[in-house]
Parts: sequence; C-alpha cells; structure tokens
Amino acid sequence: MRTLIAAAFVCASATLAVPALAQDDGVSPWFFRVGAAELQNMHGLDATLGGGPLPGAELNYHHVYTALVEVGYTFMPDWSVVASIGLPPAISAYGFGSINGVGKIVSTTIGPSALTIQYQPFHDGMFRPYVGAGMADAIIFSTRSAGLQNAKLTGDVSPEIEAGTDIMFQQNLGLFVEVKKAWLSTHATGTFGGAPFNGTANYAPWVYATGVTLHF
Repeated sequence: MRTLIAAAFVCASATLAVPALAQDDGVSPWFFRVGAAELQNMHGLDATLGGGPLPGAELNYHHVYTALVEVGYTFMPDWSVVASIGLPPAISAYGFGSINGVGKIVSTTIGPSALTIQYQPFHDGMFRPYVGAGMADAIIFSTRSAGLQNAKLTGDVSPEIEAGTDIMFQQNLGLFVEVKKAWLSTHATGTFGGAPFNGTANYAPWVYATGVTLHF
C-alpha cells in the first residue's frame, strides 16, 4: 500500500510537470506490462533458539509463481516511473542447512510491489532494453504456523534493481522479459518445540517475469 500511494503521487506529479509530452509526438506517456513472475528466494537465516545461536541454519522455499502488473508513466524522454504489483503469493519456508529435515517451519501470504525509475533509451526497432532502480515493498497479509508456533513475521522495504527489454511486434504491442533483484528480509518470532525462536530470514528474492507489453 505504501508503494502504491507513492506511485500514485509520483505519477500525478509527473503528469502536472510534463503535460505536453504526449501532445508533442502523438504518443501517450502511459504504458502497461502484464504477465507472470517467478520468485526465487535466497536461503539466508540468522536465528536463535532458546537464546542460543543456530549455526548453519538456512531456509528453503518451493518455487513461487504469481501474476504481475506494471503501470508506467514516461515523464521525460527515455525516463519513466513504474509501479510493479504482484498478486499476493503464498510462500512456505522449510528447514535447510543445519536444520534440514525439520519440515515446514512457517507459511505466509505477502503483497509484493515496487516503485522504480526506468531508463529506456531505444524507442524504435523490435528490441527496446531498459534498466531501472528504486524500492521494493513486501507486506505480510497473513501468517500460518507450522513447526514454528505462534509465528509472527514483519514486512520490509528494500532497494531494488531491474533490467529487461520490450520485444515489440507492432509499434504499441509486444512482449517483455525482465529480471528484478530486491534485498528484502523478514523478522520472525515464535516458539519451536517449546523454546523461544527469534530470527531474520534474508530471502532477498530474484524475480523473473515475462508477459505482454502495451504502449499507447
């Protein structure tokens, strides 16, 4: 929600600041990308159990897929502000490393989103690559205990970078492929086997996406 509010504010500001962009070349400054994304989470875990460290403890995740929508506004030539929103996926974390074999630890449903500035210098031809940087946001919608009882997880905001390309089959319609990297983490508390658990999961996801791109 914080990212969406920020995106709306930036887009509104850009609209006021550059009202003539679409009129100058007959092209709307708005564009959309809709597709599917895979989240690949890292295994990092820094945790204690009963007040003692868990050396070598890591987490493992099944493949996570979700739908992705990106809304962009070109506020000056080559530069756009883009809000990316993922359909909230369910994610389950399993013991890995020194805690391999403990099974499912916790499940959660998160709301992934990002707000980035993209640089796309090519506007003609079939391939139109771009790069971007900004902030990613992960909101925890629900948490379901498994091995970790009374589980509580925190959301996070982190930097994000991205690179991709539009592959245009018509002037305004094509496909896109994209990769994003964020450095998100979550702080987890609860009890495991009756002992208090306290840890930070540095899942820092890679996000691979593809779908349809539409430039008006």
